[in-house]
Amino acid sequence: MRHLRLHVFVLLMTLALSHTAHAFAEINLFYFTDAMSASATTANNRMNYEISVGFAVDKKNQYLVGWGYNTLTSSDTGASGVASTYSSTQMGPRFIYAIDKNNEWTVGLAYYLVTNATYDDGSGSSVKWKGTALKFDFGYNFPASGNFLIGVRMNYSSASYTEQLVGSTTYSAVGYTRTSMYPTLYGIYLF
Repeated sequence: MRHLRLHVFVLLMTLALSHTAHAFAEINLFYFTDAMSASATTANNRMNYEISVGFAVDKKNQYLVGWGYNTLTSSDTGASGVASTYSSTQMGPRFIYAIDKNNEWTVGLAYYLVTNATYDDGSGSSVKWKGTALKFDFGYNFPASGNFLIGVRMNYSSASYTEQLVGSTTYSAVGYTRTSMYPTLYGIYLF
């Protein structure tokens, strides 16, 4: 797995440095909280942020390739007052394609080769998972100033976990998934 990550990084750098490259930096943000108090109190919290940096592989900044880092956290408290929590960090290559020449409509794809999560079902003992994740996003960007665009995106994320930490050093095979769909506020700077 480490060799694959190294090969992907070398490929990205080779593509980026093969011509006078334009760089980019982007951020996706989402925060949601919901609480209800009736016969019992329930609460849900979600937070996501994704950042990535990279280079354009063409002169029109239509095809962007980079490396992304993503975090997802959630907490759900039921009527019993017990909270289940999930926290995941993800890293891997990210690709962005501008559908139109003004970079207003874009689609993005990320393949997070390194995905780690911690899950607690409310029992107080958390488990650690390892796997990969795939994320797809689509959205519209508004020119803010110069090469800075802000916008909104619809995101679909699916993480597949294949290993679970048992004890402090041993991993066992599992087959867990976590999928989510959520909107984000988006910003990208092309320079």
